[in-house]
Amino acid sequence: MFKKSKLPVLSKYYLYSLDRIYVLNILLIPLSIIYFFTNLIKKVLFSNNKINTIPVIVIGNLTVGGTGKTSLVIWLCNHLTSRKYKIGVISGGYKTNNPYELQIVGDGAKVEDVGDEAILIKKSSKAIVCKCKDRKKAYEYLVKQFDLDIIISDDGLSHYNLKRDLNIVIVKENRPFGNGLLLPAGPLREPPSSIKRYENVIVNKNKKSNLLGFSYDLSVVKDSTNTKEIDILDISGTTMHLVTAIANPDLLIKYLNRLNIDLITHIYPDHYIFQEDDFRFEDDYKIIMTEKDFIKASKYSLKNTYYLPTKINVDNDIKIMLNDKIIELLKV
Repeated sequence: MFKKSKLPVLSKYYLYSLDRIYVLNILLIPLSIIYFFTNLIKKVLFSNNKINTIPVIVIGNLTVGGTGKTSLVIWLCNHLTSRKYKIGVISGGYKTNNPYELQIVGDGAKVEDVGDEAILIKKSSKAIVCKCKDRKKAYEYLVKQFDLDIIISDDGLSHYNLKRDLNIVIVKENRPFGNGLLLPAGPLREPPSSIKRYENVIVNKNKKSNLLGFSYDLSVVKDSTNTKEIDILDISGTTMHLVTAIANPDLLIKYLNRLNIDLITHIYPDHYIFQEDDFRFEDDYKIIMTEKDFIKASKYSLKNTYYLPTKINVDNDIKIMLNDKIIELLKV
């Protein structure tokens, strides 16, 4: 089928890749060395050792791009809320109009102002969500204005001015460190060896994997007009437009192909703001996307559209480990 992409696919010409080492990756290594030492200096200068009045959990990754941070944040918010804890969340406002402007995410918040991830967390949980790239500022505001038990930062391992009481690092089962190089030659924010410093590492895995972590539940889709759940097998054997702007769409494409869904792919950069024309096609095939994509597309009142809910299954051993860690935090 016809495939359309708005991404500059340099790897197609064997020039650059985050998963492999090509010519441009090698040329960028000097900049990666500068990045490493700059990050080291920031860590020394800005690390915050002040004791938090409300414990902070940072959920992050060593690489850029999607590893499932926001999905785990949503799960943890709901998991803790079910145990009567009051939760606040800090979202960095990536690619928003003014990322340093502090804003509490309300029902009418716009993607351009707070970001797709912040709206998704607000929509999917009962947490108080605060958007601000200055995570220390967001933390101080949440502490002052709300009665909370725990504050979770969606990403933020390298935001050293935010003191954290618990770090949770997510790695992908497949190519967890990409090509193994630091930004911009590779996807890493820290060297692969730094993973040893983090006690709580969770794997975003295939559901059949024996590794400890979580996997996505892709058993249903929702109809965009009425949010009715439909078994994903009911759309097997059909032709659909996949419209997505997520960091790593490859696994999603492979999964849908295994269901014998013939995809016409329309792939955009992560956090891309959709335009209405992006959904105008010359045929009547239905559209499928992720819930994160639908957050940005819902304003166009799309018909014949399905989205995959942001739902994960977390291994019991991980649940027990997190419960024990959080109980210890609250004792302090």
